[in-house]
Amino acid sequence: MNVTQRHIYSCINASLTLAMLLAVLTIITAIALPSKSAVAGTAARLPPNILRSSKDYHLLEVVPHDKTSFTQGLTYYSGHIYEGTGLEQESHILQHDPADKMKTLNKVPVKPSHLFGEGISYYYIWTTDENGHRIKEHRLIQLTWRDKVGFIYSLPDLNKIKDFKYDTTTGEGWGITFVEHTNEFYVSDGSEFLMVWDAETLEEKRRIVVTFNTGSHNVTVNLVNELEFIDFVSDQSRLPEIPENQRTYDVNGDNENIECSSSAQTSVFTSSMRILANVWYQDILISIDPTSGLVKKVYNLNDIYPIGERHEDGADCLNGISVTGKQSSIGDGGLQVWVTGKWWPNMYRIQLID
Repeated sequence: MNVTQRHIYSCINASLTLAMLLAVLTIITAIALPSKSAVAGTAARLPPNILRSSKDYHLLEVVPHDKTSFTQGLTYYSGHIYEGTGLEQESHILQHDPADKMKTLNKVPVKPSHLFGEGISYYYIWTTDENGHRIKEHRLIQLTWRDKVGFIYSLPDLNKIKDFKYDTTTGEGWGITFVEHTNEFYVSDGSEFLMVWDAETLEEKRRIVVTFNTGSHNVTVNLVNELEFIDFVSDQSRLPEIPENQRTYDVNGDNENIECSSSAQTSVFTSSMRILANVWYQDILISIDPTSGLVKKVYNLNDIYPIGERHEDGADCLNGISVTGKQSSIGDGGLQVWVTGKWWPNMYRIQLID
């Protein structure tokens, strides 16, 4: 399936539930939009490093992005932004330097080249060296679209360590993000589900259904794509890693019998922790409760790179979210993230208004 066919597929199969989500978003946006005078008054009080503000975010920085990159995911590690791109014969992992206008420092092709690269995430494992010392080994994980194979790379050099097999509800890999204190990956596949994997075994432990409250009832949200685990107040003390013998799982047998439960597991997350996701072919980010799957907030980014300009430039949809490495506190007023899209000419550093 080529890019155009995939777009048509999404338009045909986008469920009524997504339409309802966007309809509610439109109503909320219309009600919440400030007057021109209010915007002007707010802008006058903004710090000088803010380029532009909207209802849901402040634009802080714009840097160049390779227009030939069909971006599938972003992730942050040790001062650098890593980017995973897609399309057959064109999939790569790239290392960028945000301190130097996102200059590309390394570019590694996905092999074999016929594979269609998808989401990526930084993570780490604990190992023991020859002297018996416990050390943290930094890695990057990558999914592919329909081949049910993923790759593990070393960081920062991006040497491939191994590949692995996996499956999802749709048989596809879309987005992935690492949750440090539970040692888990959250994985999307274009459906309403988030699969939760053990970060060591890469085995599925449970599934979470992403839902949105319309005011009268919950509806499922499908086409969930790129994922990024975030903490809106990241200077709080991190929760300790949960010992294996104290973890509670919603698993009953093999993958076919994994319970799709959102409440059976005791929450180990603080109220500021979320899974930030984009919805495919929608100019929004959704903030998902990592335990219940409930969408807590919708961020409207439709003016960051308007769709009319994208059509003129030959650019595609929003796709790519990463933290910046800057910790946030309650006084900051919001978390900073990098966002971009497929064939976009720029990356944008924004501060979400929570």
